[in-house]
Amino acid sequence: MTFDRDITLTTDRLLLRPFTEHDVPDVLEAGRDREMRRWMAWAPNQTPAQAHEFCTRAAHEDPQQKICFAVEAAGRCCGSVSLQRAEWLFGRAEIGYWLAPWARGRGLITEAVRALVDYGFGKGLHRIELLAAVGNEASHRVAERAGFTREAVLREAGVLFGGERTDMVMFARLNRPRRSPG
Repeated sequence: MTFDRDITLTTDRLLLRPFTEHDVPDVLEAGRDREMRRWMAWAPNQTPAQAHEFCTRAAHEDPQQKICFAVEAAGRCCGSVSLQRAEWLFGRAEIGYWLAPWARGRGLITEAVRALVDYGFGKGLHRIELLAAVGNEASHRVAERAGFTREAVLREAGVLFGGERTDMVMFARLNRPRRSPG
């Protein structure tokens, strides 16, 4: 199994599409955001060359392992959502995302995560995992709103900007209806 290359996904408000060189200014600006740099080890996209390299790499990932989309709202790249570390034999992958400051607070990344989860389940995945740093409450809310269940805390499993180790909360969503409590 592999992910499809060069596809787009749409929602009511979003276009999920491959990154292009036209996204470099938005990626550069987003990578300078203090909140994003706080949680994302890769966020020092502080030069145009680094932002260009991110967009180029994201558009050409190995489709057996990863698919990465630019999240576009109102004609502007405002984030990214990806399925990565795919283990097709076990039907498992990890979802990752980020959202630029100018697009926060409107549920856009939750909408993008839901769309990509639906795509992943349609490709045959059974379990999609999501890792977020212990203190990253905004990301925890995205996970919960997108239907993920908090499962565990992984000690020192993440690295923050600057190299600091952090505990990560693992959320997961299964490709089956959620059971009712009780």
